[in-house]
Amino acid sequence: MQWLESKTTVILNIYVCFLYNPLEYDLLDWSYGVIIDAGSTGSRLFLYRWKSISESKLIDIHPVLDGNDNPVVKKIKPGLSSFADAPLNATDYIKPLFDYVIKYVPQSKVIYTPVFIFATAGMRLLPESAQNAILKNIRTNLPLITPLQVIPENIRVIQGKWEGIYSWIAINYILGRFNENKSEVNRSVTVGMADMGGASVQIAFELEESDTGYGNNYEEVNLGCSNNNLYRYRLFVTTFLGYGVNEGQRKYEDYLYHSVTTAQNDTSAVIIKDPCMPVNLVQLVENANTSYFVRRGSGDWDKCVLTLSQVINTSAETECSRELCFLGKVLAPKRSLSTIELYGFSEYWFSLDNVLSLGGPYNFSAVATKARRFCRQKWNSIRTHRMLYPRASEERLRAQCFKSAWIVAVLHSGFNVDYENNHFRSVLNVEGQEIQWTLGAMLYHLRYFPLRDSQRNLLKGRRHRFNGDTKGSYLILFVIIAIVLLLTKVRR
Repeated sequence: MQWLESKTTVILNIYVCFLYNPLEYDLLDWSYGVIIDAGSTGSRLFLYRWKSISESKLIDIHPVLDGNDNPVVKKIKPGLSSFADAPLNATDYIKPLFDYVIKYVPQSKVIYTPVFIFATAGMRLLPESAQNAILKNIRTNLPLITPLQVIPENIRVIQGKWEGIYSWIAINYILGRFNENKSEVNRSVTVGMADMGGASVQIAFELEESDTGYGNNYEEVNLGCSNNNLYRYRLFVTTFLGYGVNEGQRKYEDYLYHSVTTAQNDTSAVIIKDPCMPVNLVQLVENANTSYFVRRGSGDWDKCVLTLSQVINTSAETECSRELCFLGKVLAPKRSLSTIELYGFSEYWFSLDNVLSLGGPYNFSAVATKARRFCRQKWNSIRTHRMLYPRASEERLRAQCFKSAWIVAVLHSGFNVDYENNHFRSVLNVEGQEIQWTLGAMLYHLRYFPLRDSQRNLLKGRRHRFNGDTKGSYLILFVIIAIVLLLTKVRR
């Protein structure tokens, strides 16, 4: 009986080996990638992992989670652009990010994990010589402080429109709007996006097939790893440097100062009644010419929106009318943004939700009602009752009246979105994932990995199929031998 049990065990082990499919296990072989969003106010590191199944599908990419199921993200301040006068300190500045992330990358993957550092609006505002000095320091010294895969070409300042393209890719990927239909007629409808940062604002959306002729604001994007039409999209995308909320406030302050001092012919001790701040909030402002003036809040949100609309259109190009152009500068496509499912990121979320609690589907009447109520409060009352706004810092509360008016003015006066009939919504998380353009950047720049991995998996598949066939033959052989031996044993 022991002889029979031992032979049966051998046969079962062989059978288990035959059933085991190493190819399915190999498909769970994740690759890792690090990307840093070097923005105007700080730098944020994100860690992603991905796998590819075939060259006909997009890579399957997700944020890496820590032990508490939170995405591996780390932010440092100030922005990379603040090292314009001290470029030799740039690598030391970002070193804590790499010290942090290395523990989340499996040891066997470290040297194969690519690093991307993409600088945005803050760096774009610097002279090219200052940009190059900062980038050179990082490209030269980063390989000395991290074992991750550092390629100089992946450390650069990106154009604003690519920031918009990456955001467009990210939101549509998370929403599942990319599919494999070879005919554009059968494709899922993609959504548009508007991303309001501190220094700039970007918009991106898919063009109709007949809509052409937008020069630098047109981009054909292929998300696939081959030159077919599976994942090829025609986009209108542009960025407006100087129209983010922080740069917008500078424009507004210049407008205030010059409008008042021109009328008074006096630049000394100027105190300006400001509709874009809560009542009696006082702020000292220094101009570019080192003169000063004082903003004193009057809390009139409607007047603030009207004034900001004038600020936006003051710099309009002569050949552009408000109806035909975005922000009075760029020829708008035939398709109205009011008809597009449009998602707003960053300040569109924070300025609508942190204080007003109106993030999500946009309703102008609701926003206007709550914004008016907040702005007409006295500043001392807001500070006294700040516990009513648990998600807002004092800095946010000071700027909330202006920021909520600015994003509304840009949306309606700048992008011509209808006040009532629109499909705009502000978002922070979609499908449980925070929307970051970094996801879109990784998806785009890693798009050729399926070719590499499909070849690798093809070779493995052939090897495993051969091994499987061989194991099957051996299994049959062993079963026959076992039966023969068993019969022989019984006969004896």
